[in-house]
Amino acid sequence: MEIGSEFWDVPVSEETNTLFPDSVQWFLAGRSALTALIREIREKREVHTAALPSWCCDSMILPFLRENIEVRFYPVYWKNGLRQEPQQDSDILFLMDYFGYTSCASVSHPCVIRDLTHSVFSQPHIVNSYCFGSLRKWCGVKTGGFAWGIQTGKELTDKKFIDLRTMAMREKEKYIAGRTGSKKHLEIYKEAEEYLDHLEGVSGADPDDIKVIQHLDISRIRAQRRKNARILMCELKDQLIFPSFETDDCPMFVPILVPHEKRDELQGYLIQHEIYCPVHWPVSKYHKLKGRESEIYQNELSIICDQRYTEEDMYRIVDTIDRFWKEG
Repeated sequence: MEIGSEFWDVPVSEETNTLFPDSVQWFLAGRSALTALIREIREKREVHTAALPSWCCDSMILPFLRENIEVRFYPVYWKNGLRQEPQQDSDILFLMDYFGYTSCASVSHPCVIRDLTHSVFSQPHIVNSYCFGSLRKWCGVKTGGFAWGIQTGKELTDKKFIDLRTMAMREKEKYIAGRTGSKKHLEIYKEAEEYLDHLEGVSGADPDDIKVIQHLDISRIRAQRRKNARILMCELKDQLIFPSFETDDCPMFVPILVPHEKRDELQGYLIQHEIYCPVHWPVSKYHKLKGRESEIYQNELSIICDQRYTEEDMYRIVDTIDRFWKEG
C-alpha cells in the first residue's frame, strides 16, 4: 500500500466540532481565501506593501502580486533551529507556524494576516484578527479554503475544479482498495492543481464540504498525527527541523533536513518504495532569496505522519530511509 500523496477520505464523527469561529467564511482554496482577505483589508486601509516569510510557496505570494501589492521577504532559515525574523516596515505582516509546530513569536503590527494552513489543528486561534488557510492538505475535502476577520459575501464556486477533485478521489479510493491497478488519479489531481493555479479572484467552497467539515473528527486527527510524529521524531532525531512539539501542537508533517545534497535522491528512493513525501517548497520565480534562506529549500523533506497511517507504517518509512543511507 502506498503512503502519502493526495487524500481520498475525510475522518468524521457524529458530533459537531467547534474548530472554527462562527464568523468563518468558506472558499474554494486557501489562495482564494487570502485574496478575499486582501481585498477587504484594502477597503479599510491604504495598502502598498506586504512582508512575507522567505520560506513560502507561490500560492502565498501570487494573491498579493495580483492585487498590485509589493511583496518583501523577511528571513526564515535554519541555524540550530528554525529562525524567523519578521520585519514590520510593511503595510501587511504575514505570519505562519510551520507544519503545526509553534514556531512564530508574537509581534505587534497594525495589520497581521495569519496563515493557519499548517496550524489549524494546533494552538487556540485568535478570533479577532485576519486568519485564513486550507484544509485540503489535512483530509479529503474537495475545496476547504477558510478565512475570518472579514465580512465578505458568498461567492459562487468553481464546478470544474470540484468535478476534477471528485473524480480524482474516486479513482484514488479504487486504487487504495485494490479495485484497480491504474494510477490515473495522479494525473487527475495534477490537472486539478494546474487548473487552480490559473484561477484568479475569489470563489466559494463546495457546500457539501462545508457540511462535512463541521463533523471533522478533530480528536482522531490530532491523536493519530501526534502518535505517528513521536515515532518519526524518535527515530529521525538527528535530522529534525523541529525536535519536539508543544502540548497544543498537531503536526502536519515531520520535516527533516537531508544532508549532503541528497534530498532529491532520497525522495526518489522513497517514491520507488511507494512512499510519497513532498518538498516544501519549490523555489518560484517570485522569490528573492539570500544564501542562508535558500539552504532550507534545498534540503527540506516532509515526512508523512497523517491519520491515514499506523505505527507500522511509520516504521516502514524509517526502515526505508535507513536502507537508503546504507545502500548509498
